[in-house]
Amino acid sequence: MTDNIFFNKSDLKSCGKNVIIGKTVRIRYPEKVEIGDNVIIDDFCYISTSLRIENYVHISSGCKFIGGKESLIEMKEFSTCAPNVVLASGSDDYVAGIATPLVQDRFKGNVQRGDITIGRHSIVGANSCVMPNVIFNDGSCLGALSLAKEDLDSWSLFAGIPAKLVKLRNKKKILDLENSFIKSHGK
Repeated sequence: MTDNIFFNKSDLKSCGKNVIIGKTVRIRYPEKVEIGDNVIIDDFCYISTSLRIENYVHISSGCKFIGGKESLIEMKEFSTCAPNVVLASGSDDYVAGIATPLVQDRFKGNVQRGDITIGRHSIVGANSCVMPNVIFNDGSCLGALSLAKEDLDSWSLFAGIPAKLVKLRNKKKILDLENSFIKSHGK
């Protein structure tokens, strides 16, 4: 019996300890996926890009990480994607080309590809979308139903379409809680 109906964990580039991957998670290029320790990827997620996940990361159900092998999505320690998030490390402007992965680039329009980094202690809210070449600096968050087209400042909460600064987060409290957590786990 397999742990997943689409791939085997042994197909991944690397996979740490205490990793839970839902049975219905679809990873198109498992050889391009690196997973740290203490990670959960919930059911009904789809991943079609290179992916590097650090420790203590949670990807909720229904998330889509798209963009192809050439792009990289990174999730740093203690980061989270809420349900139905789209991280699009590849996109098209839909103006003057064929917008499908089934044709060569010369037939496509204005294709944009680029990496996405979700920093430490960053959160992407439910049903939000992040476009190519966006960096969530450490502690930045994107509220539910939002669109991130530009980098997000550290320890700040953004929301809206396009995302705008809403308020600052409590960096000291979050890092104190992280230190307490690490101490309580004997590290």
